[in-house]
Amino acid sequence: MTSIEFDIEGMDCPSCVTRIEKALNKIEGIKKVSVELGSETATVEFENGKCDLNQVKREIEKIGYRATISEDDREELSAEIERRKTNRIYIVKIITAITLSSVIVILGMKEHFSFFNLISYQVANLIALPLSTIVIFWCGLKFIKGFITETKTLSPGMDSLIAIGTLSAYFYSVIIMLWPGISGETEQTVYFESAAMIITFILLGNFLEFKLKSKTQYVIKSLMSLQAKKALVLRNGNETEIPIRKVRKEDIVIVKPGERIPVDGLVLEGSSSVDESMITGESHPAEKIPGTQVTGGTFNIDGFLKIRTLKPVSESYLSRIITLVKDAQKSKPKIQRIADKVSSVFVPIVIIISIVTFIVWKLIIGETLSYSLLKSVAVLIIACPCALGLATPIAIVLGVGKAAENKILFNNAEAIEIINKIDTILFDKTGTLTYADFRIRDVIPRNGYSKEEILKIAASVENYSEHPIAKSIVSEYMSSGNKLIRPESFRITPGVGVEATIEGKTYKLGGPALLKKSGLVELSESVRNIYLLENDRLIGEIQIQDRIKENSKKVIDSFKQENFRVELISGDNKETTSQTAKELGIDNYVAQVLPHRKLEIINSHQESGRKVAMIGDGINDAPALSKADIGIAIGSGQDIAIRSADIILVKGDLENILALFKISRKTIRIIKQNLFWAFFYNAAAIPIAAGVLVPIGISVSPVMASMLMAFSDIVTVLLNSMRLKYMKVR
Repeated sequence: MTSIEFDIEGMDCPSCVTRIEKALNKIEGIKKVSVELGSETATVEFENGKCDLNQVKREIEKIGYRATISEDDREELSAEIERRKTNRIYIVKIITAITLSSVIVILGMKEHFSFFNLISYQVANLIALPLSTIVIFWCGLKFIKGFITETKTLSPGMDSLIAIGTLSAYFYSVIIMLWPGISGETEQTVYFESAAMIITFILLGNFLEFKLKSKTQYVIKSLMSLQAKKALVLRNGNETEIPIRKVRKEDIVIVKPGERIPVDGLVLEGSSSVDESMITGESHPAEKIPGTQVTGGTFNIDGFLKIRTLKPVSESYLSRIITLVKDAQKSKPKIQRIADKVSSVFVPIVIIISIVTFIVWKLIIGETLSYSLLKSVAVLIIACPCALGLATPIAIVLGVGKAAENKILFNNAEAIEIINKIDTILFDKTGTLTYADFRIRDVIPRNGYSKEEILKIAASVENYSEHPIAKSIVSEYMSSGNKLIRPESFRITPGVGVEATIEGKTYKLGGPALLKKSGLVELSESVRNIYLLENDRLIGEIQIQDRIKENSKKVIDSFKQENFRVELISGDNKETTSQTAKELGIDNYVAQVLPHRKLEIINSHQESGRKVAMIGDGINDAPALSKADIGIAIGSGQDIAIRSADIILVKGDLENILALFKISRKTIRIIKQNLFWAFFYNAAAIPIAAGVLVPIGISVSPVMASMLMAFSDIVTVLLNSMRLKYMKVR
């Protein structure tokens, strides 16, 4: 068996998934098809040699979508070009639709504009006809094509709902322009503006979804960009720069200061500080000396390293993370839009009712052709599903807009609904609940020195270092107006620490590697300390810790009051994680967690029936952000975490999480209200339009049907949705 993944372009509702799966399952040799709407992919499993991939692509394209093979770089480039082309076409069509629809609406209300009073209704209609034709048949072409495809496959969806409403209004308007007497009305009213505005609003909603979904296509590319493109390899005594994919196991790789480490390997020579926060989540740079292991994709800060490659790039830790992210994205739950669920029943029923209405009035009751046709058209117009079609996108547009005002961005609009189902919230520590900058937790003097003397010497020694912790020590010491001592000499030992001569004495400052090199024993294994030595004699320790964000506890307390299960999972050491959890009042926490373990924790919660939100900021959080039901990234964090997440907190303000949940609840409540009133309206209005109340003197003409349809749009959807714009989130 072979499995191939295709990228699919053009899917916009669950019925698209069904159509593609139905079409591909008919192809001989294919054993299993899995189509994912969120990631816009189709995974096809087939027997070796028994499936033509070109036929698969042709079948997908035949039903109105575009397929490219993910593994083919040329196809990927072609897909990217196609996405950009689609984006440009969307923008042109939206601008055209808004412009022409505005003109059509003004023409329909010309009595309110003195300039247009010079134009007769006949001339106004003649101008509106070609303008609405452009909006419907060019701007709205995708809906008409979708309607035709759905009709052929007998699986009506949103395209059918949109097309039948707009085309009914449009063709009825054309008919009464050509045969004015058919309407039975003294004043002929056309409905071009209704048809045009439906297309315009739906296009806007679809474009928003297109833009949000397109952002999630680059997650894997962003991860791969962390991998060095080339490596400096030592072969036959010569240093040779080769493409990273050609590095083999046991190759010796040279890494200079300021470079990204290209491979997973073992340090043979040299020492350096390495930023591993992208992998472990730990805020402190790790000291690397001979015998320690390094991970591909981490950043070499200040030293020279000679590394023996332990694994080929295809099996590296970073490659495994890429695979985890890819698999986690595929397993995301998908929203089921209510309108799409009922469309397969709603659309045929409306058409049948319209036909039955005509037959009853013409053949059974014996009314004229024009009267019977009027009743039939009134049913179609009053049942025009624009309110149904707008119920979700308009509310989402406003909800997403309200979130953006509060510096909350969505990578995935479907997340608005899923948030309401969350009952478990997992927080990363470093950079999420803390600032990822350092402060002095405590100074422990030894051998007769005072705290002030230890801090003064340490800051004076570190003043010439660019290390993040060094800057923190110097900054904190000088913030009180203290003065530094100028060293007589200064030297950096990469991966170990710094050394300076002050008043004839040699001082060394560094982490555990310094103690090890000096033949001393680390005194405080549970806390990451900086040690100060005078002439190789330990005279003091400086404990460094990250700073908790001011509003972290408030946010945690708020979630606990609402009965959310709150947990802390961190790659940092147990002591630091425990201290942070205690200060924030978090009872459940796990320390020293690598990316795959975070994934296991989330999966365990999901298997027990919980809906999980993961909040993080680093590359080590990327798989977890993708696997969680909702991934929330801190905007100040790693770019890959931002791209992997469903939601981004732009300024990293944790209080925005509370605003996010409030906006989500309100948006979904509005959507449900919109859908309820849209369905309720159709259920009540269709029988009246069909003429059920004619015996008691109540009759609905197409003119009145159009007014009632507009009432449905404005009152039950637009005005109700506008409440989102003015809601208070704090």
